[in-house]
Amino acid sequence: MDGGALGHNIRTFKAKLVSAVELPDLNAFAVILAQNPDGSGARLEIQRALSFDEQDKQLGQDTYCVSTEEGATHYGGIASWRFADNGLEIALDAGAATSLGFTGFAVELEANGDTRRVLKEGLERVLNAYN
Repeated sequence: MDGGALGHNIRTFKAKLVSAVELPDLNAFAVILAQNPDGSGARLEIQRALSFDEQDKQLGQDTYCVSTEEGATHYGGIASWRFADNGLEIALDAGAATSLGFTGFAVELEANGDTRRVLKEGLERVLNAYN
């Protein structure tokens, strides 16, 4: 994918790992896209806490966060997302682009219909959940 409408500084990779998982021990739900099946290589992780405390709310961290394999993290910041022909495109707002170093992500999926459904449901849960 060339990034198209997302802009020029797009992080692109082919995801061989696609996961949407609840992690009760970590108080989180996460959607993970990684270049390699073991989770290494290029990586995009979008997490949301299962519950927020008062400190999270005071710090403005009572939303999802977007992280990369380098450890760069930004709370909120996804302007839009959509499935493209062979993958997922995510556009970031200016604040997230500054924090993460990319204006968006274009992730090619090696995924069948079930994997796309799990990914779609996971993204809707992590991005649209209200607490």
